[in-house]
Amino acid sequence: AEKYSYKPKPYMEERSVEEGSKREAGRFITKNRGLVPHRNKEKKNPRVKHRLKYEKAKTKERTSYYGKQQRGDKGAYGGETTGIKSNISRSRKL
Repeated sequence: AEKYSYKPKPYMEERSVEEGSKREAGRFITKNRGLVPHRNKEKKNPRVKHRLKYEKAKTKERTSYYGKQQRGDKGAYGGETTGIKSNISRSRKL
């Protein structure tokens, strides 16, 4: 029976409350956050979040360069303006 009896943990200290007074509300109650969605570790730190946002914008700008090149309205297809890159494969293997 003693094996299954309740033993208070050392970190669980007894908080004494005087007679006639009320105990303090805990952190969970005072914060009153309710259900909060899970957030990514990088999104919790504003500095890191904006750094990632900047990196994403840089890559977006870099990749959009090829779409903004001058296209001559010659009518007929003149080939790839930037050449064909042999190291890029956009096909899907089934």
